[in-house]
Amino acid sequence: MKHVFVINPAAGKKDLSAEIVKSIENLDAKIDYETYITKKKGDGTTFVKQYLEEHFQEETIRFYACGGDGSLYDVVNGIGDHKNIEIAQVATGTGNDFVKSVGKVEDFQNIEKLINAKTKKIDLLKVNGHYCINIADAGFDGEVGYTSMSLKRCPLFNGYTAYLAATLISLLFKISCWMKVSIDDKVLYEGKTLLAAIANGHTYGGGFFCAPLAKIDDGIIDVCLVKKISRFRIASLIKSYKIGTHISDEKNKSFILYEKCHKVLIETKKNVAYGIDGELFKGKRIEIEILPSFLSFVQP
Repeated sequence: MKHVFVINPAAGKKDLSAEIVKSIENLDAKIDYETYITKKKGDGTTFVKQYLEEHFQEETIRFYACGGDGSLYDVVNGIGDHKNIEIAQVATGTGNDFVKSVGKVEDFQNIEKLINAKTKKIDLLKVNGHYCINIADAGFDGEVGYTSMSLKRCPLFNGYTAYLAATLISLLFKISCWMKVSIDDKVLYEGKTLLAAIANGHTYGGGFFCAPLAKIDDGIIDVCLVKKISRFRIASLIKSYKIGTHISDEKNKSFILYEKCHKVLIETKKNVAYGIDGELFKGKRIEIEILPSFLSFVQP
């Protein structure tokens, strides 16, 4: 097996690339490996694509995304339809949300444990042509994402606090947009919407448990939609949304929809901000489908 470490020096609060490389060099087990340190946003995707084009794939290649959820997104989106590929994450980001759906974050920080671990088949989402391993979101969350991305550059914020601060800032501006949301070719909701979270994993935003019933290997998409509500009610919703009790709280039944399906279509009248594993886009049409058992993911 070939082990390829794709290291994002910009992940987390400081550059850990030297420490990661040293940890690999000092491993007790002797492995066939390469390391690559990304140079800019999206470089991980480009590197993985080029690597797979240039290397004959008779043997299995295990790519390690060394960073946070954005680094994992980059590596996953580089694999295309290539076979004999395994994906692991060395969790050095600020949020590391996806691996919380798989196990304990600290287990994904132990490189030797990851090297010796087996894989499990998990689902992916396909969102407007991009792979999504965790969660796609549209509306208020997208706007929060843009603000959160800026705040993460400040040393006073980590993944969760940046997301929470961005949420509070966004409350002062536009908090809803018109959406038509269809699941499995049937209209679920049409009207003013605060946000729609389309989930494979259950956690995003540095620890917000938006889709508490989601499983990464059930072949099903979880959809959590929040209709337009007042700023006051949003403030009271944040706590339950973080711990995942928002879908069971009777006080929320009138404005929260939670459904399971195989495909989702979101249509808007104006460009809406949406995120794919924290990567940000804008558009008027968002098409999502499930890709069951698509990816071999390393589970320590």
